[in-house]
Formats: sequence, C-alpha cells, structure tokens
Amino acid sequence: MMSTPRPVVALALAAALLASCKKSPMGRVEQIRDELASDFPRYDGALPRCAPASASCAGDVAAAIGAPYNDKKPDQVSAAAVAVVVARDHRGSAIGSADVWLGAMRKAKGPGADALRLATALAMSGAAPSHAHALDVDGDARAFLRDVAASIPGACATYEALGSGADPDKMPPEDSPDHSACVQKDLGRKEGPGGTYGTGLFRGAAGALALWKDALSALHEGSAQMSGKYKQSLDARLAAIDAATPKIVPKRVDAPAGNTWGQVEGEHAAPLGADAGARAPQQR
Repeated sequence: MMSTPRPVVALALAAALLASCKKSPMGRVEQIRDELASDFPRYDGALPRCAPASASCAGDVAAAIGAPYNDKKPDQVSAAAVAVVVARDHRGSAIGSADVWLGAMRKAKGPGADALRLATALAMSGAAPSHAHALDVDGDARAFLRDVAASIPGACATYEALGSGADPDKMPPEDSPDHSACVQKDLGRKEGPGGTYGTGLFRGAAGALALWKDALSALHEGSAQMSGKYKQSLDARLAAIDAATPKIVPKRVDAPAGNTWGQVEGEHAAPLGADAGARAPQQR
C-alpha cells in the first residue's frame, strides 16, 4: 500500500486550516469586506435576508456570521452585519440609532468597520446620480427619501414610509415628518436647516438630506482609517457622491403658523421673567 507523501499531507492540512479560518466569525467578516470592495458583491448564501417588515435583520445576520449583535457599542461582526443589511437588502432604516453607525464610520478600524463604510458608500453612490437635481415635485422627494432610508444605517423610519407613498397627513403623529423626533434631530444636524424648518413631505426631504450629508462627512473622515484596495474603492465611491450631492436641492417650504417645534424651542430658550424664588416687592 502506497503512503501519501508528507508534502501532500502538509498542503492538505494547510488548506483545511485555511478553510476553517475563513469559516470563523472574523474570517467571514473579512470575506464580507472583500466582497464589498467590489462593485458587484456576491454574498454568502448562508446569511439570512432581511424581511420587508423585520426589525431584527442585522441581529439575524450577525448570528449567522457567528457572534452576538450589539447596536450600542458595535464590534466588527455587528458592523459587518449592518453592512450586509444596507448593501444587499437596502434596509438602512431597519437599523438602530444613526449616530452610533455614523460614529463607527468616522472612527472605527478593522474589517467590519471597513465593510460598513464600503456598504454605505456603495449604496449612496448607486443612488446619488439619479437625485442630482432640484427635488421640486412629490415624486422626486419620495424617491430620494426611499434611497436615504435604504442606504444609510439608522435612517429614520419616517423616510422609508414617505418613500413608500405614505400621506404625511394620515401618518401617526409621532411618525409624521412634522412631529417625528428623528426627523427633528436630522434637521438640526450641521448641514440641516434647523428643527423648526418646513412642513410635510419636504420637511422630511430636508431632514433626509441633512442625514445624507452627515453620512458623507463620516465616510470621508473614516477613509483615513483604511488602506489598500479598500480605501481605493471607498474613495472612488465618495467621488461619485461628492459630485452629485450639491445638486440635490429639495423644494423649500415654510413652517406653518403655530409650528409646534418652533413653539417648544422658543419656550425652552426664553429667559425667565424673574427669579421664581424671590418675592415681588410690595408697593407702598
């Protein structure tokens, strides 16, 4: 009986070890990053897809990668899971707080953080050219809102609803663009027109654009954390987004009389008329 040569055995063992490494959580995260560096990524079929109404998409993907999901202090696996949900399933609004993920895109290092930046930039760069014009009619605004909800992790669910055709006047008040806390927060971002701006559909579009610009800024800052083909791929996508973004201009709308947000902000900013603890002087 012939024995197998030792070099062949060693090569077989090395191949088995490499395959085992690729099946580890970090190995799978690196594989996701490699795919997202391509303009036409192919995804591991074992990673579950995001159902249209599901709010547990990223958690399901993280579990399939092989680790728990954390949307408060994200790790590499959590970031890679969000990357898949954004780039493959186009469900950025199914993720938690936008600021958590914007922070990760700005500062975090590692294959999961790289995958998150690559996925967001892939989605944004694919959508940006079709919105590089004035958004003057409802259809244009809704299309932009739909793409912001799809492309940016943590985007407000109000944007997804408006992009899907919801009537702002018939939405639950807490979800409507005039009263939604996340729309209000986005309007107050650095590039936003302020929390008291506008009303209805185009108030939502202005909030979405402010979030879009903040995400673009985060991606530019995060590019410094990357190198090699991953940075090259990200920077190429950023160039496309940069070219389109200044041309995205939603129709300007005024806030209605009696704007609730304006009243609240005014009340919070107003100085007290007198020391509440001091007694008024008595007239003689």
